Amino acid sequence: MNDFLNFLTQNEADGGTVIFLMIFSLGIALFQTVIFSGLFNLKFPSWLFFVVSPMLIGISFLINSSYPFAVVLFLFASVFLFAIIGMIVSGIRTSKEEKAEREKFNRKHNIQKTPWTKKILGIFVLICLILAFIYLGENGNLKLLFLIIPGFIIVSNIFFPSKKSKFMRLQAILPTSKIDAVAMGQVEIVGDLEEIETIISPYFNKPCIGYYYKIEKESPPDDDGRTTYSTIFTEIKTGKFKIKDETGSVTVDGEGLEYYFTRIDNQAGGKTRHTETYLKNNDYMLLIGYADSDNGNTIIKKGSSDTFGIAMPRNISFRNKYKPLLDSFLVTLFFISLILIYIILN
Repeated sequence: MNDFLNFLTQNEADGGTVIFLMIFSLGIALFQTVIFSGLFNLKFPSWLFFVVSPMLIGISFLINSSYPFAVVLFLFASVFLFAIIGMIVSGIRTSKEEKAEREKFNRKHNIQKTPWTKKILGIFVLICLILAFIYLGENGNLKLLFLIIPGFIIVSNIFFPSKKSKFMRLQAILPTSKIDAVAMGQVEIVGDLEEIETIISPYFNKPCIGYYYKIEKESPPDDDGRTTYSTIFTEIKTGKFKIKDETGSVTVDGEGLEYYFTRIDNQAGGKTRHTETYLKNNDYMLLIGYADSDNGNTIIKKGSSDTFGIAMPRNISFRNKYKPLLDSFLVTLFFISLILIYIILN
């Protein structure tokens, strides 16, 4: 350390050198200004470092003509030091601001926090995957991951299907009932909607039978300049309505109804995009729900099963026509891929 200090102070600066060093320090001052104003978010006169840095070099020259070089080196090193500290401080501050904004957003839209049981389950699954990866790597069986991962995906889809998957599977086996012949229990009916209760959508203030509201946040453009959006909030609300066919009509309690169609009725926004889809009078829809008796009258609602949804019949018909072909193709492709992976790895 002493040798380094001796090296810095063994050369003396003359007047011309000091002037050059003072001009050079203006470049350092520019970085200092950006760091302290941008990363540390401090408020100070914009000229401050452009005066202080050259002044330190001038004062050091008046004290000892060998000090200016050490001062310049100190100023130069401080740029990197404070830049690193500033990035850490800025990251902590941004994290706190994003957390506060997210909590404000959650309170506004009444979004509940993720239950700790789900968090623990997610951490447990992640730890199991990491341990499996380490174990297979140590035993030279890392190639088994090519079989385990696809198998895990298939098993999870079979035993833990999404609500949409359950809806589509049930629709494939349920017969379509005429409304005047609806039996108690799980039913599938098709008909035109008729409004009973008017619901006002939250963003565009449109009157409707029900709405699906989605808020999306714009993601940074990819390498090709394409912009994508990620969903940060969804809300579905449906009032009571009727569905009717040529044989009659029946009342539907829309509480808990899921929407399984992707029509967009209203959309606006830039960095934050708002999208609304409505259930409207005379919409022709397919409905699956639980038929029950309400003071002698039939009402369809969400039953003990979590399958209670609505979709467009034409989309369902298209899916039913081509889904078996797609499933056969994907199953065949999956087993061919497994065989090829096994041959390559062995």
